[in-house]
Amino acid sequence: MTSNSNNNNSVIYLHDVSEDEEVDIKDNLKSIIDDAKALGCKEALKKNNHNLEYILSPKRSAYLSLANIQKSDDVLEIGSSMGQHSIIIAQQCNSLATIEVVPQQAEFARVWCDECELTNVEISAGGSSGKLPYASNSFDLVVCNYVLEWCAGRSQMDPESFHRQYIQEMFRVLKPNGRLLLATKNRFSIRYILGSEDEHLGIRFGSALPRVIQNRFRKRANLGHPTGYLHSWNALQKILEDTGFNSVIRYLAYPDNRYADFVGPFDEFSRDTLSESELSRIGIKNRVALHLSKGLFEKTSNSLVFLAIK
Repeated sequence: MTSNSNNNNSVIYLHDVSEDEEVDIKDNLKSIIDDAKALGCKEALKKNNHNLEYILSPKRSAYLSLANIQKSDDVLEIGSSMGQHSIIIAQQCNSLATIEVVPQQAEFARVWCDECELTNVEISAGGSSGKLPYASNSFDLVVCNYVLEWCAGRSQMDPESFHRQYIQEMFRVLKPNGRLLLATKNRFSIRYILGSEDEHLGIRFGSALPRVIQNRFRKRANLGHPTGYLHSWNALQKILEDTGFNSVIRYLAYPDNRYADFVGPFDEFSRDTLSESELSRIGIKNRVALHLSKGLFEKTSNSLVFLAIK
């Protein structure tokens, strides 16, 4: 990060910013930005009915409680989207650097941070190469929430190699004893095992299938390059440990990390943890998970959530 205290009122454009988005998506985001400047960010999102629950639901940021953000922390947020979590993180830390591959989303995040008068945020647009434009040993905390699964889809590089490179970059920019809060989707999610379509592969059962069968089905359907790549608990933990993290802790986000009713240690969760109203909103596949053995419940949780210490 170039500055710990001075507000940078423009987005920093990097060489690896994405221009893959369709024209109508870009135009829609530009309209939302214009409305945000005139009406305020939340009103702009509501006016355009743009991913309202996904962006504004307080459940979306529940995972941040695991990070134990300190006022002295310098934080990097990878994949900041529209800035919905940036404005929360920035109020709790010393400085925040964010990087978002979609430039229009980075622009909106800049407007939102400025609207909230947050003077400790630097926003960059880029990151599709998997390289982080920050010095080594720069951050106390790196947050990467539901980004890892998508990032290799913008590269022709082997996705597992891309992920290893990207996690190595996260490790590099962390200070000694720095923390990585990493959340992504589980390859062996109960949803996929019970036949839901994998949005990354475009086929039912998706990532839960053996890789060779995934590839065969996708090739037969002429689905092209996958938009994402998922890991199991053990596979992703091994990547983190191979990278050099000294401590790797698993956490549960139920029913998943996007709209979590519970975030915390696995052994602190049971069906009784949830209220009746929460249980009534849970889909049938996630209800099935509640009846699995402890080992299967963990293995098939929808989200992988790790806190890794350098």
